[in-house]
Amino acid sequence: MKKLIILLRLSYWTAAIADFVVAILLLIPERMGATEITYPMGLASAVVFSWAVMLMISDRKPIERKWILIPTILVVAMIAIVRTWFSLEGVIEFNLALLLFAIALIILMAYSYYYACKHATSN
Repeated sequence: MKKLIILLRLSYWTAAIADFVVAILLLIPERMGATEITYPMGLASAVVFSWAVMLMISDRKPIERKWILIPTILVVAMIAIVRTWFSLEGVIEFNLALLLFAIALIILMAYSYYYACKHATSN
């Protein structure tokens, strides 16, 4: 049980910290391949910040709120795809470390969710 809670909390906090970083970077136009901040960048920053807060709240009842990992995996995957696409288009610089981080985070969250579901069915 302790391993399960540690895995879930690690998933929530790693994704939340990454989201807080993304929320800040969205407000820095040069990091986003833009020359000035735009309205969609501000909106996206607000959404990402809110998602990070939701992940932190999930930490309070990690097993009961394991479901939040499913949409979080989707969001991380979509962000990685969009970042890779824009890198290939030359809008932003490609960063292998960020892509590997996203893949590792997806694997961590998927394993945590699987392990939590497996534990729930065995009890």
